Amino acid sequence: MYHLRMPSRFLPALFAALLFVACAAPPRGAPTSQAIRPLPADEWPRIQDDLDLDSLARASEHNLSYLRGLGEKTFLIGASTVGARRLVESVEALLELRRKAGTPAELETGLKDGFELFRVMGATQGGGAFFSAYYQPILPASPKRTERFAYPLYRRPPDLVTVDLGAFNPKYNGETISARLDAGGRLVPYFNRRDIDVRKQLEGRGLEAAWLDNGFDRLDLHIQGSGLLRFPDGRFMIAKYAANNGAPYKSAGMALVGSGAMTREEATKAAIKQYLIEHPEGEGWLLSQNPRYVFFDVSEAPEDGMPFGTIERALTPGRSIAVDPKSIPLGVPAYARLPLPQADAQGRLLGKAESGRFVLCQDTGGAIQGPGRVDLFLGHGPDAKTEAAKVWDSGELYLILKKLPPRRR
Repeated sequence: MYHLRMPSRFLPALFAALLFVACAAPPRGAPTSQAIRPLPADEWPRIQDDLDLDSLARASEHNLSYLRGLGEKTFLIGASTVGARRLVESVEALLELRRKAGTPAELETGLKDGFELFRVMGATQGGGAFFSAYYQPILPASPKRTERFAYPLYRRPPDLVTVDLGAFNPKYNGETISARLDAGGRLVPYFNRRDIDVRKQLEGRGLEAAWLDNGFDRLDLHIQGSGLLRFPDGRFMIAKYAANNGAPYKSAGMALVGSGAMTREEATKAAIKQYLIEHPEGEGWLLSQNPRYVFFDVSEAPEDGMPFGTIERALTPGRSIAVDPKSIPLGVPAYARLPLPQADAQGRLLGKAESGRFVLCQDTGGAIQGPGRVDLFLGHGPDAKTEAAKVWDSGELYLILKKLPPRRR
């Protein structure tokens, strides 16, 4: 998340906690160069894992499949250079410890005996991490346009190009832009949301992958980065993030607040959707306030219906997180502490309490930037939708690496 995910997510991707209402950005803390440091044993947090072992095993197997394909690649974690093989061994050893530890005390002892912990800082004034969450919406859809289903999801256009700026100047290594060639052969920014949805710049090009029944759900899907589509014949398809137009994400909810139509406190996701129902004449203007546009691949839904993250493996609800890969390598196991909401199967909020669990860095997001900025994937369904909207909190993130063996030479 795809979050503006980018992949996934996206945005990842972006996205989730306050999907349409931009909260004040989490305050910046330590610079990236100081944001990940090894933690002395006397500073370790209390460790627990409040999710079941099976979910950790699934997430770990997906992680290992990804990491084993990286060969001799190395990564920077804090001031340490870490090989992909060490990440493989870290995931394997952590899963084995979790299986064998019968009590929280045994788990903590095993971690201190066999692992190093790195605290991730830089997303809050207090130095910790800042968490949002994202989910996968389930939306009514159609494989063809009808009177009801008139809002297209577009595949990636063939004229959308991604430019690696680092190929032109090393100081831009890792930076890319999305663009197109205009009629005069000049490289220009790709079409924005107003161009595509109001001026119909992509209409008639055969790029429609599916059709939705309202523009608000389409924007929601663009924000989440992936979703399940329920067709009239009962089939489920999955819409997966394919690309975005490179424009910045802006909040449609804040545009309503700025116009005076509602206050910041009133601008919930449900309220914004109801506003569009009551004021259809303003839909084009409101939704185009977010210029970022996401393109999708639509295919048969996997058995569990879960989207793929940036590691190109299925995400695991409650275990997969999106991070900024410029700060934290994908595939690293971690421990997260944060307040988490809980909802019932109908999406009714039951409460919110402190949570501690092992997670894996498996996704990215367009709004997930800098050290300590974390997006937690929560799955799909009414409960995931409610819970994702309620996560916008300071917390703690610790990267976990298996200790190196003694040097032999």
